[in-house]
Parts: sequence; structure tokens; C-alpha cells
Amino acid sequence: MQLTLDPAEPDAEGGVHARDESHAAESLTALPPDPSLAEAEPEIDAGELIEAAEELLRENAPHDFDVLVIGGGPGGSVCAIRAALLGLRVGLVEERELGGVCLNRGCIPTKTLLESVEVLRLLRRAREYGITTSGGFAPDLHAMHARKDEVIARLRENVRRQLEKSGAQVLEGRASFVGEHVVEVKAPEGPVRRITAVHVVIATGSLPLRPPLPGIDLPGVLTSDEIFHEKEVPQVLVTIGGGAVGVEFAYLFHELGSRSILVEGDRQILPSEDDNIGREMDRLLRGYGLDVRAGRKLKSIESSAQGTRLRVTLESDNGEEVVEADRVLLALGRRANVEHLELAAAGVARDEKGAVQVDAERQTSVAGVYGIGDCIRSVGWAHQAAGEGTMVAEMLAGRVPSIDLKHLPSCYYTHPEIASVGLTLQQARGEGKAARVGRFDFRSNGRAASAGEHEGFVQLVVEDGSEKLLGCQIIGPRATELINEVVVALKNGSTVEQFVGAVHAHPTFAEALPEAALQALASGGNLGGQRGGSIIEEAEKDDLATDDEGREGDYQ
Repeated sequence: MQLTLDPAEPDAEGGVHARDESHAAESLTALPPDPSLAEAEPEIDAGELIEAAEELLRENAPHDFDVLVIGGGPGGSVCAIRAALLGLRVGLVEERELGGVCLNRGCIPTKTLLESVEVLRLLRRAREYGITTSGGFAPDLHAMHARKDEVIARLRENVRRQLEKSGAQVLEGRASFVGEHVVEVKAPEGPVRRITAVHVVIATGSLPLRPPLPGIDLPGVLTSDEIFHEKEVPQVLVTIGGGAVGVEFAYLFHELGSRSILVEGDRQILPSEDDNIGREMDRLLRGYGLDVRAGRKLKSIESSAQGTRLRVTLESDNGEEVVEADRVLLALGRRANVEHLELAAAGVARDEKGAVQVDAERQTSVAGVYGIGDCIRSVGWAHQAAGEGTMVAEMLAGRVPSIDLKHLPSCYYTHPEIASVGLTLQQARGEGKAARVGRFDFRSNGRAASAGEHEGFVQLVVEDGSEKLLGCQIIGPRATELINEVVVALKNGSTVEQFVGAVHAHPTFAEALPEAALQALASGGNLGGQRGGSIIEEAEKDDLATDDEGREGDYQ
């Protein structure tokens, strides 16, 4: 049941006063019941009715904002902009820089540095492309940081302008709850401001995790936040953690000249990805010269006898080993950034890891208070937070959310890139689905051949019978761009036949997608025993049914 009141009148200072109670009562007067419609009356949820009534009370009590967003990262800023554009009065509190971790200490700075490294790679391969270089070239970390800072500043200003244009009000300071919908904001300079809002959205992100191990706080033991302050390339860098952050930084510093040692506690790097992707990335990194050590965990760190280096002790099933490094990068995950919020004052519950607990609509244990992004799960993707911000904003504006949060792509900006979405073959079979995989290698793609990018493959997971796409994993050139086409296909419930039937421009990297779909059709016996005219050579066809360890059936 939805009850609607006439809009409350704003005062001269932008606050909202309650309307006359008699007027409110008139607007809630119900029409006489129609007996003929008795059987069609929907069942009323008492909890929803109480929640709606409480929301009406908050809307008609004096308040400063319809929506107060705490945190100006990708989730918070998107939520604030969308809500403001939908007509709500919105405030956004940010303690540090607009854009959050992603823009200032995460996604954008790492990708900007990785772009510089890609230019360096091309220069090193210039002779392969018929280009002769003279005079020499070398990476300049100071200049790379300067370019990175310019990119960040420009994008940060774009966020500020978008918020301003939408009508959202930005409040600088640290927010903390003093009641369910009452927040105090302490500005860097000036008095503490108390703010009341009908709805509050917590979007404070996460912080790098430092596990309680000996030596974890020694100088030179860095997190992903702190490594950006390094002005020199370390001779030896040990990266602990083989997920997205660890693999990207280990690769980055290897290309800049470090001896890069990548340590992962699981049996292989990228443990959250498909096994074939992890194995292929492991093979490629070792081929580049990285020292990859999977199946090992960090035990302790101590200063060397001379005090100039760090001794890193790793443990595995085979015992302990010690490596020396100039710097150690901790890439072991993140934790919710909520300690300063005084959530207990609002009654907001947290889970066993300290993250904000939410339901499917991202509402916390307190009605009208929501959580989005890393603060509700510790580790996530920036686009995931932005999607949640859009969803919550649309719900608060009374709309049915248009966003699809089921099909979220994972992206890794290494060389080659990695991207995935949906189910892997193992996951599909684990859910009891009969499924198979169609695979196409980039070495047979015309655009990849002309670009000199021969490594990697596309694999599509298809459900037997329905022929619907279930997922996709890509390792290869432009993977993080190609994956978006599959996201749309999954959202629309596309079949593999529909994927094959969409003509792709030639020559493009994207042609690898329908080629992989064609292989899935062939392996499903849907092409009359033919291979569907694929340009894969006979020797390469045989590879499609065998993985790197020679086991049959991975792609059937």
C-alpha cells in the first residue's frame, strides 16, 4: 500500500516544515470500500504498512534533505546525482576527495599508470611493427605520477560539476549518526552541523586490510593506498595476494623494472575466476618474467640485519621459505570503512566482518537507512556500487529500479586484459545445469593478428537444451571492453543462436565472441555435424577440447 501526501513546503533556508495536520488528515481520507472488489484486494503486509507510515511521518516532520548520502565515491556520487535529477532534495557528505577510493587511490590511478606501461611495452616491441627507435627511452615514474595526478584532478572536477548541475548539495566533513535519521557533520573548519533526512544512504567504501601478523606495520610494508606515494621503483617487490589488485600491481612494477614476486595463498592466482583463466594468466606472467608463487601464505615480515630490506617469511605445505624485498605490497582484501559512523547510535546492524547489513533492496536494519558499495561487502567493484546507487535512488523517488545487478562483470587490467561475467562452467554444473563451453583463441582473430596481440581466448558458457548464454570468460586484448556486449546479452536472456546471428564488423576483436558461440553450437550438435564455417585451423580445433594439462572435456 502506498500513501501519498501533498509536498511539504520548503522554508527560506531550504529546510522543510510539516504541513497543517488537518490538511494531512484530509489527504489520507479513504474512499468507501466497494464490496464487489473485496476478492481482488491485495494482501496487506503489516511491516510494509508500518514502514510506509513511518516514512510519511519523516516526510512531514522538519528535515533538511529528502536523501542524505554519506560518501562521494562511485556509489555515493551516482546515487546523489540520480536522486537529485529525479526531483529529490539531496545532500552528499564527503570527508576527503570527491570520487572516493576508485578515482583517487584505486581504479583510475592504477589504470592511468598501466596505460603508461602499455606505451612502454609497445616501444620495446617497436621493431616488430617495423619501427626503428633511436636515442633510447626509459620509464620516468615522476612524470607518470604527474600525468596520473592530472587525470585524477580533471575527473574529480567532472564529478563536482555533475553534482552541482544535478542540484545535489555537497557538504565537506566527517559524518556520524546521532539518531536513526539524524547525522552530525564535522567540517575541517567550522562548527558541527546537525542534519535530519528522510532517507540516509551509507556509501563510505572500504579500507585496505592489514592482517594481524608480525611485522605488518614495518616501514616499507605498503597497501594499495600507500604505494602511490612511492617515488622510486623498488628493486624487489613482493606482492601478497593474487587477486585483481595484486596481479595488476605486480605486473605494473615488473614492467617498470622491479623483480616482482607475486604470492597467492590459493593453488593458483585469480582464485575467484575460471580455472582456465587463472592458469593462462599464470603462464603468461611467468613468461614475462614474474616470479609467481601460488599455494603460499604470508607468515611474518621482519627487517634484515642491516635494516635496509625486509625479510618475508612464507609458509606452504612444503614448509617455510624466506625472500628479501625492498617493499612489500599487501593486497589481501579490504574492510568496510564504517568505524567513524557511530552506527550503533542509529541502530544499524553490522555483520560478522563489520560490514553494514542490508537486504535485497540495500536497506539496513533501520527503515529509511540504506547501504551501498564496499561498506556492505568489504570488497566489490566500482560499477557494482554505482549500480546500487542508481537502484536505491530510483526506489527512493518512487520508481521501479531499471538497473540489473545480477550480471556484474569482473575486470582485470593486466596484459592481456581479463574479464568475466555470469557463470563459469564449473559453477553452472555445480548448480545442476547441463552446460558446455565454446572457445575461440585470439591467435585466429584477424584484428588481433594485425595488432600483434596473439595471446588469450574467449569462452562462452551455454546451457544445453535452452541454448541460453550463462556466462563468459575472456583473457586477451580489449577484454574489459568486449565483456560489456555479453552483459547485455545475458540481461536480455540471449541464446547462442542469437549471438551467432548478430553480424560483427570485420576485422575487430569482437568477432571472437560469435566465433566462440559458433564453437558452442558445433559442440552441441546444432550445425548438422559441421563446424559452421569457422576459420579455426584443424590443429586449433583439437586444442578446443583439451586444456593446458591435457584433460579432455573442459570445453565440451
